[in-house]
Amino acid sequence: MSVKVCKHGNSLSIRIGAQIARTTGLRAGDLVSVRLLDSGDIRVRPLAGVVPADPASDREGCAPEAAKQEQQW
Repeated sequence: MSVKVCKHGNSLSIRIGAQIARTTGLRAGDLVSVRLLDSGDIRVRPLAGVVPADPASDREGCAPEAAKQEQQW
C-alpha cells in the first residue's frame, strides 16, 4: 500500500488504511511505537495495553473533524 506523507503541525503524518486499522484493532488516539530500523525502514507497531496519561486530551486532533482541517499536499 502506498500512502502520501502529509504535514501535521510541525510534524509529518501518514494515514493508516481502514483494512489495516480493522485488522490491527487500531482506533484514533491509540498509541503506537515508531522505530527507525538500521535498514532505513520505519516500523510501526500497536502498543497493546498502554493507556495514555490523559486519554481525552490524547484523542484531540485525531477526530474526523480535525482531519478535514488538515491541508492536503
